Amino acid sequence: MDKSVTVRILRSDNKEFVMDGTEWRIPSDGLEGFGSFSNSIVTVDNAVGDGGIISSDRVGPKDRTIKAKSVNRHMNDVLRMEANSFFNVKMTFKVYVTYMGITRWAEGKIAKYDLTTGNVNKSLDLMVTFLFPNPYLKSYEDFGKDIASVTGMIAFPYMCAVQSAQNVPTGITGGIYNFARQVVLDNDGDVDTYCRAVFLAKGIVKNPELIIGDKFVRVLDEMDSGDVIEIDFVKNPPTVKKNGVNIIGKCDRKSDFNNMILQKGDTEIQFDADDGTNLLAVSIYYNKLYQTI
Repeated sequence: MDKSVTVRILRSDNKEFVMDGTEWRIPSDGLEGFGSFSNSIVTVDNAVGDGGIISSDRVGPKDRTIKAKSVNRHMNDVLRMEANSFFNVKMTFKVYVTYMGITRWAEGKIAKYDLTTGNVNKSLDLMVTFLFPNPYLKSYEDFGKDIASVTGMIAFPYMCAVQSAQNVPTGITGGIYNFARQVVLDNDGDVDTYCRAVFLAKGIVKNPELIIGDKFVRVLDEMDSGDVIEIDFVKNPPTVKKNGVNIIGKCDRKSDFNNMILQKGDTEIQFDADDGTNLLAVSIYYNKLYQTI
């Protein structure tokens, strides 16, 4: 059993702060809120008789706290300056927690920070609380699927008696195309999640479209070779960009952004275009979401 507990914090300017037992260690009570969650449930009393009905339930933003102690008290002056400099209240942070071999992360802002100013000859006590607008912890992996993929299968022949000019065996590599322009995505997280879709044109493509069930998002635009359209359903509100420029105003009015959901279990997702479908490469990226570490 992996008993290691480490925390890696990535600031929005890509600077890192690591608590892995080298300079800072996590004590036994050092992670608060990573193993728990709360659900806000609203009920309405029945008009007649006892009891009531649930009118709504939601999981709100989540506070989580990390505590750490300095390992080498002779380095307290350096560690203090580094910590005070890193934990900038105006920055955004991605917090990666590895617990018993599993790494999950969340993104948020500092809600509370404390670096105890006690006896300078004792270990420093660091405490930082983050507020995470999205209460769920994300899988470390950004699961990617290429819908228009070619999957390598086997080489024929595996060894060939015919040698090339460089004295290397030659053969033919076989593959399989995803002609259906669709893929089944697996979500074994605790709740539904959203994805990010990246369309890459290898020629002229007209009006690309992403489809989940009977819901779709269609971009009324022509792509030239090398153009990239990114549809991000994870962001709130969702975004549609072409080569980094916002083009959400070019989407078909019937596009349904709210219901492009990867439900728990398997979800079939596919793409299409009015012209040039075979000239599209489409990749889907998503994180599974968990209630606790």
